[in-house]
Amino acid sequence: MLTAAGVEYDVRGWGQEVRTDEYSVAVAKSFADAERTLGMAGSLAAASPFQHRTWLGTWFETAGRHPHVVPLVASIRDEARGQLAMVLPLIELRQNGRILIEFADLGVTDYNAPLLGPAAPHCVAGARKLWAALKRHLPKADAIRLTKMPGVIAGRPNPLALLSASQPSSLHGNVLKLASYDEFKRDRGRTYRKELERSWRVFERLGGTEFRRVTDVESALGVLRRIEEQQERRIRGLGLPYILDTPDIANFYRELVIGGLGSGYTVMTVLLAGEEVVAALLGVRDSEVFSMVRISNAGEAWRSCSPGRLVITRTIEQLSAEGCGCFDFTIGDYEFKRRLGGERLKLFELTQARSWRGLPMAAEASLKGHLRRHPRLAKWSRQLFQRRAAGPRLMMAQS
Repeated sequence: MLTAAGVEYDVRGWGQEVRTDEYSVAVAKSFADAERTLGMAGSLAAASPFQHRTWLGTWFETAGRHPHVVPLVASIRDEARGQLAMVLPLIELRQNGRILIEFADLGVTDYNAPLLGPAAPHCVAGARKLWAALKRHLPKADAIRLTKMPGVIAGRPNPLALLSASQPSSLHGNVLKLASYDEFKRDRGRTYRKELERSWRVFERLGGTEFRRVTDVESALGVLRRIEEQQERRIRGLGLPYILDTPDIANFYRELVIGGLGSGYTVMTVLLAGEEVVAALLGVRDSEVFSMVRISNAGEAWRSCSPGRLVITRTIEQLSAEGCGCFDFTIGDYEFKRRLGGERLKLFELTQARSWRGLPMAAEASLKGHLRRHPRLAKWSRQLFQRRAAGPRLMMAQS
């Protein structure tokens, strides 16, 4: 049993790993080379549908074309074994006067991870050697920032989570595993089942209502537009900035629908009342794993029938009948995900400074990680800052 970054891995039966060899690293820095590298990585072990070639290929064709982004797709080989260790979909990002190296994400990818080859290291020493080799071949930057990393990839340890610099993230996934939809309903309990049945009856009483799996691209793009409108209205109504309407990001979701719907990788489901989209769900599926990407509903007028819950549960019912046994509600600490049976998926992050400009970012990440590991200290620090903030307010009130 091996323990690193707070996660235990059973490595028995994997063979002894003695590493005296060197890793070779090739970094694709053009979009054409990046796409070729990712195309050859299709058979590697992936952590989630977010590492599928459709997701990554679409990302580099759309969101990745932002003028501040340069692709850095690294392929790392174990030369002694003559095998691929991993492919790492990275980018160089210019942000706020700093140059960062991070995953191809820009806020649209829920889980970031390398694609693992047969020679991926599964011990701390091997992970350190691979990491050192990778850093020697990366371009100059102010910091490396890797976020939202699962600790396990297809049953194997994520080498990046084994590094001592990795630490638990404040974010976590929400994963439901089940054998059948009947099991899902049974595990939710009698009260939840009654609520679900009542919600569906309320919805059906309105007339002209249905749940539908959208399979043609034109209709799916129309539903996507409604998701965009409904999400924007809700987020702006909360007084929060809405960033999913930027051209590169919006185009990413459109191309994800166009390129993935026919193969079954992209899944679009919807609740309809006549022609009105009451709720809609966009997700991606790789084999038996379905990951939720975007969900929306028509708002307060439909609240009595809980349309978001209905579209999720009907999607679970349909996909589980097709052999899907893992439903990932992805990142977001929401009560409805827990009520649906989602269990926490621990995620990790790593931030390392590579210049003086990156030092504040690395120091902040280290401090936050330390506070997460020591909840009592975190509580004390929050109270301290609250008292300090209250002092000036009290003085102003008294003056």
